[in-house]
Amino acid sequence: MSRVAKLVIVLFVAGGCLVFAAALAGGLMDDRAFTTAAGEAAH
Repeated sequence: MSRVAKLVIVLFVAGGCLVFAAALAGGLMDDRAFTTAAGEAAH
């Protein structure tokens, strides 16, 4: 496999990890997730 192909794969995986981490952090920082309305919707 060429060096360019390996670089593209590494960048793609790293980008996916960054997107996942940003989505996780965004969800954890959302204050609406801790309201009583959210708790009632979960039941």
